[in-house]
Amino acid sequence: MTSNLFITSLFASATLAAPAPSYHHVDTQTGITVELTNTMGHISTLSGFSASNAVTAQADSNAGSIAKVRVVFSDAAKQAYPFLEKDFRCAARRTPSSTTTSQRVIVTRGTSIDFNFGDGGNPNVWSFKGNGTIPASELSITCDPILRKIDPARVDDIRVQLSDDAAEFAVQLDFTASQGKVDLTLPTGGKFVQAELTVGPGVDNQKLRCQAVGNGQIVKFNRGANLQKETFADGGNGEWTVSSGVATTIDKVTCSPSFV
Repeated sequence: MTSNLFITSLFASATLAAPAPSYHHVDTQTGITVELTNTMGHISTLSGFSASNAVTAQADSNAGSIAKVRVVFSDAAKQAYPFLEKDFRCAARRTPSSTTTSQRVIVTRGTSIDFNFGDGGNPNVWSFKGNGTIPASELSITCDPILRKIDPARVDDIRVQLSDDAAEFAVQLDFTASQGKVDLTLPTGGKFVQAELTVGPGVDNQKLRCQAVGNGQIVKFNRGANLQKETFADGGNGEWTVSSGVATTIDKVTCSPSFV
C-alpha cells in the first residue's frame, strides 16, 4: 500500500476552521476587539467578541479598503480571561458584491501564514496574503474560541479524507507533493459516504478541486446548495456527502488544477 495512504480515526481528524455562525446582537463590553487598518492607515474597530462563543461582525462599509487586521484585548479582558490571549483566534471572510458566497481569507504575519489570526504574545498586525486589500463592505470577521493556529508543518498540506460514519474510520490521501499544480491520482478502496478536501494556506491554488471514481464511474457529491457535483473543493466549508446518501465504492481520487 502506498505510503501516501493513511488510516485515521474519524474523531482524531482536525479542522482548520469552524463554519461561520449567524450574525446576532452581542454584548459590546467584553473587551475583545478587532482592529481593521485601511490603506490610508486609518483604524476602525469591531467589538463585542465573546470569550466563550463564536461571534461574527461585519466591517463598516465606510471604512475603506482594509489591508491589515489585529485582535486586541483590553486590560480588563486580560484579567478576566488570563489564558485566552495565547490561543484566541479570529478569521476573516470576504463576500464579493457579485455573489452571496463568502470566501475565507489567508493572512500573514512575518513568516506565519494561516486562515485565522490571533495575538499569541505578538501585537503586530496581520496582512492579507500578497499584501492584498478587501473593501470593508465585503469583509466580515468571526472570532471563535475553538479556532486554532495551524501547525506550521501543515501549511502546504493537500489532503483528501474519505469517511464512512457507520464504520467509524477514514482513509486519508496525501496530495501535498503535487503542490496543487499538476494532476495526481491516488488509489484507495472501500465504500464511503463523505469526502473532505483540505488545502493549507501556503498552497497557491486555493481553488484546487478533486474527483472520486468508483467502479469506473464518477462519484457525485453534495454540499449545501452545491448538488450533484462531479468534483469537490475545500474553501473552508467542510465535508461533501455522496449524492446518493449511501456508502459508495471509491477506487481512486484525482486532484487536478484543470478541474473547475
